[in-house]
Amino acid sequence: MCWVWVIIALVLLPAPEWAAGQMMPVGDPLEGYLRVLRTSGIGLSPSFTVRPVSLSGLDLADSGSPPSSDHRWSHPWGARIARAPVGRFQDGWWSVGDSRLRVFANTKFPRGRNDGVVWQGRGVTTALETSATLRWQGLSAVLNPILVHTRNVAFDLAPVTVPEQPEFAYPWRRMDYPQRFGAEAYWTLDAGESRIALDLGRATVSFGNERLWWGPGIRNAIVMSGNAPGFRHASLMTNRPLDIGIGQLEAQWVWGGLGSSEYHDPSAPNDRYLTGIVVAYSPDWLDGLTVGGTRVFQRYVPDGGLPLGEYFLVFQGLMKSGQISSTRPDGTDERDQLLSVFGRWVFAESGAEAYFEWARNDHSVDITDFLQEPEHSQGYTLGLQKVTSRSERRMVVLNAELTHLEASPTFQLRPRATYYEHSVVTQGYTHKGQILGAWVGPGGNSQYLGVETFERWGSASFFIQRQVHDNDAFWEWAEATGSSFDNHDVSLDIGVSGIVFRGDFEIGGGVTFTRELNRYFFGPKLNNVNLSLSARWGPGSGGDNRR
Repeated sequence: MCWVWVIIALVLLPAPEWAAGQMMPVGDPLEGYLRVLRTSGIGLSPSFTVRPVSLSGLDLADSGSPPSSDHRWSHPWGARIARAPVGRFQDGWWSVGDSRLRVFANTKFPRGRNDGVVWQGRGVTTALETSATLRWQGLSAVLNPILVHTRNVAFDLAPVTVPEQPEFAYPWRRMDYPQRFGAEAYWTLDAGESRIALDLGRATVSFGNERLWWGPGIRNAIVMSGNAPGFRHASLMTNRPLDIGIGQLEAQWVWGGLGSSEYHDPSAPNDRYLTGIVVAYSPDWLDGLTVGGTRVFQRYVPDGGLPLGEYFLVFQGLMKSGQISSTRPDGTDERDQLLSVFGRWVFAESGAEAYFEWARNDHSVDITDFLQEPEHSQGYTLGLQKVTSRSERRMVVLNAELTHLEASPTFQLRPRATYYEHSVVTQGYTHKGQILGAWVGPGGNSQYLGVETFERWGSASFFIQRQVHDNDAFWEWAEATGSSFDNHDVSLDIGVSGIVFRGDFEIGGGVTFTRELNRYFFGPKLNNVNLSLSARWGPGSGGDNRR
């Protein structure tokens, strides 16, 4: 398919200009900070709805920040941005990148989110990674091996209710979402954010393993997030917003393969194909607004390989009625589909933004079905972010986000799978046993409120969060057992974290206390403490520690 990408790039894009196509990894603290700058009116692009973000697309022009002779110093991390990563990899054809050590610990049960290949089981989990970049004009290669050791201490499991599933499997559904990854400690070696890329003007063609994040969510993205390990994929994407005359366009189209864990139905095929697309549009006449959508398909790879048409599934009709045939009179097929629409509106003068993502886990039958029950198989995220204090030395940010993946009442009259489950692709929407979408998981809900302050020395944050676990499974379990309404599995998290810059080092840490009620619906009330420590070294990455 490489020749298709090249033709598209040459026909639709301007003449090549060899861009510095370095990508900022999903979840990097600097990524969140740059988004806050955009909300504050510093920087005009990108929209932060198609990630990873290409640093060649960043525009940090000063617009509304405190007066300064150098815009890089008009906000707390200005020196850090000036030195790295924007200023890195500009000279020479190779460079050693960041190295990072992370250590996590859980006292009672697994707890972690949006941490990629790391699965934070009970006990201590350690991750060590490094990176290097090779570059020649518009061609680049990033190597980012990650070595993880998970102590994986035992804890009480829910009885598995699905026939033929292993004892460590997800207890409520036939999906590849294990409660525990085996009975012993284990090692994992992963390719991390490794990739090979070629910049062609404002497009980048790549093959890699980096994590993707689509949509405006900060804590949860419903269709594609950084929760699971990265999966091997080819990609065609814009490396900076593309001016199309009536606004700016960002997009990414991927083709890849998904893997399974060892703790799922052993009779299920393992070779899964995924293709997806995200498009984000920012109109010229509505400053700060971005709207867009995503669409993802997965299926088992048939004997003999994939037909050509499978590479273009993202352009398939939206309604199930379009798939009706003599062999499939109800329009169902062997593919699993998710789609979403999203929006983000930045009000730079007020230092605020509002955003949403609304997603479907299934087709509508036709337009009549959609108009009658648009909420069928829906999930959504709503969020607000407000910069309450802005100066050269400090920015204070409030963030609130709500995510809802519990099934709507339509299940009372029509069949529905829980979110991320599929009747044919029994692994569900997972990769190596972790959810590719929102970490709250199937039938989950969450409400989050946090505050973060960015200083020249680093950052500090505090948050409180309520999470409802597996509520779809709860209603079925309650009906079958005659359980009371007050047996929902609910947890409350209270946490603090911080980062400190010291020269070329970035030191981080955090602690989260969790109180979980009715674990597995019938279980006890439990307390868990999650601890995290990290140390990252990068040449020239230190910030200005002056006060």
